[in-house]
This record gives sequence, C-alpha cells and structure tokens, in this order.
Amino acid sequence: MKVDDYKLLVTLDETKTLRRAAEKLFISQPAVSQRLKSIEDEWGVKIFVRTKKELYVTGEGEKIIEHARSVVEKESLVKEYIRINQNSIQGNLSIGVSSLIGHTILPEIVAQYLNLYPNVNIKIKVGSSQQIIEEQNDFHISIVRGNRMMNKQNELLFIDKHYLVTPKSNEGDRSLPIIEFQADPIYLSEIEQFFEQRFNRKYDPQIKVDQIATCRALLLEGIGVTVLPEIVLDDFDEDKFNLDEVLFDDRPITRDTYIAFDNSVLELPQVKAFLTLVRTFVNAS
Repeated sequence: MKVDDYKLLVTLDETKTLRRAAEKLFISQPAVSQRLKSIEDEWGVKIFVRTKKELYVTGEGEKIIEHARSVVEKESLVKEYIRINQNSIQGNLSIGVSSLIGHTILPEIVAQYLNLYPNVNIKIKVGSSQQIIEEQNDFHISIVRGNRMMNKQNELLFIDKHYLVTPKSNEGDRSLPIIEFQADPIYLSEIEQFFEQRFNRKYDPQIKVDQIATCRALLLEGIGVTVLPEIVLDDFDEDKFNLDEVLFDDRPITRDTYIAFDNSVLELPQVKAFLTLVRTFVNAS
C-alpha cells in the first residue's frame, strides 16, 4: 500500500463519511469509494461498514487503521526531520589515512570538523599507505603518501622535503645506530644511497621500526640518526639537533601526500565539507 492509501483510511476514520473524506482530500467521492474497495480487497477484509448515515469501523478495520495512523505519523515525523535538518551536515564519513598523517595533521583536522559538524559519524582507519590503497573501497576519502591512487580523483596536498637528523651532543660520532622506518623500496633505496655518499660507509640500519612516529621518538631521546620528512620535525630543537636537507643526485628527496576520492562521493555534504576543511587546513599551514 502507498502512504496515500493509509492517509485515506485515517481520513475516513476521522470524517466518518465518504463525502467529507473526499472534500478533505480534494478528490471525488467515487474515487474515494473505489480506492477504499481496492484497499479492502488488498487486505481481504471489510474495514468499514457503510450505512446511509456514516461509516462504522469493523474489528479488523480497527487494527488496520491503527497501523495506518502509525504509518502516517511516522511519515510526518520524517518529513519534519528532513525540513529541519535539510541544510545541516550529518550522516556517515569513512576516512582511511596513512600512519604518518594519522599521527600528525589528522587529529587537529578531525577535531575542527567535529566541532563544526557534530552530527556526523566518523569512522577512521589508520595504516600504511599500502593498506589504505588495498582497502580504498571502504572509505569515502583516502589520504596516502607516495604515489597517486589508481582509478581515483587525486589532489596533491603537500610535498615533504627530507632532513638528516643527528644529535649535536654526539656530533661526528660514526658509531651512532642508523634507524630505518618502513617505506617503499624505491624511497628506501634513495635514502640508502644518500647515506653511503654522505658517510662513505655501507648503509646498515641497526634499528628498524614500522612507523616514522617510533623513529622520531627514538631520535628525541638522543638515540641514533635517520632521515625524516619535514612534517614531523616541529618538536626538534635546532640547538640540540642538526637538521640537514637531504639531496640525492643534487635534487631533494621528497614525498608527496595525496587526498583521493571518487567524484561521486562529493554529492554527500559531509564528504564535501571534510575535503574543504582539509584543503583549508593544508593551505593555512
């Protein structure tokens, strides 16, 4: 049954006559009579007993009209909710981000977003860029480092230069352990060649970690040397650490960060709002 059929039953129950129901619904009396017959045929029972004076509800009809009234009331509530909230941003937002982004700019962006749009339900997956790429269909928006994502709209957010970080307290100490974080082979190969050119010794990392955040924490405790992207260097005191830009074949070693999405998801206001906020945040940084 259509909602209009339920409205007809409720109106007939309220007005008690076909004529008054027709007037209230702005349709002809024969049309009301025909629709009522079709509804009763669909239910397989008489809903009203017709007399010359008025309509009387049958026992079965009372249950059907009770159901009809519930349907009409729920539709009214939904319409009112839509009317009130049609200009607000709400719904679900699923984001997949690389670990480095998850540990750096993401918390502040999400805090700002939820402050602006508290009715949005956010789900976030933080992992390696490769993980995010493999699970990209689970996310409205993905933020990855390295290469662009295939079959997606990609926007370059920023390009990180890289710096060799060494503690000044152990300046010149060639025995300091090299720390290596997990990354793609081409990226690590460039860092390896840089180290061998810079220190004239074989690149042999004694400490290997899965995340840049762990690498950074070790360095801040004065443990080892490594190459880090500039996005994680804010807490390094240049009175305590040497920060030397890394060049390979006379060009900077850089790392691109992309935000990727299907154009179709931009029809969702909550997704479009998040994308706008990320752009604004990055441009202001």
